[in-house]
Amino acid sequence: MAKKLIIITGIIFTILLSLVYIDQRYFFNPVKFSQDAVTPHEWNEYERPMTLTYYKLEDGRQTVTIKTEQEIKALLSTLKESPHEGNAELSENVHGALKLSSNKETLLEVYLYADHWKILKEKGAIYEITQPLEQLFNEY
Repeated sequence: MAKKLIIITGIIFTILLSLVYIDQRYFFNPVKFSQDAVTPHEWNEYERPMTLTYYKLEDGRQTVTIKTEQEIKALLSTLKESPHEGNAELSENVHGALKLSSNKETLLEVYLYADHWKILKEKGAIYEITQPLEQLFNEY
């Protein structure tokens, strides 16, 4: 009986340590994570610390680095909510860019146009800049 209690306690302790490790090391929870066009990599490739760099190209080149997780998650979820524009044409003028990166690699690159945005690694997918997304960009 004591042996079973020690084994169960060891298993529970191992699970708790694993959860703490995952929470401290990775940006996304593997249970809640869903891959899509904005987050195309596996959950374990999004290691902390994450940095989102916003390049404003309209009035000269300005760079804003976003390091807080709440702001990064808010921007990513707003990008995910943008509707896909199948037949939209992009102007040649790029108004801005986004780059999501961890210590090891660049995970997402986006070009921002007047009314649309496009993920660079994806083949031609164009999305609409929604009002909430435009408000987030105006904050920076």
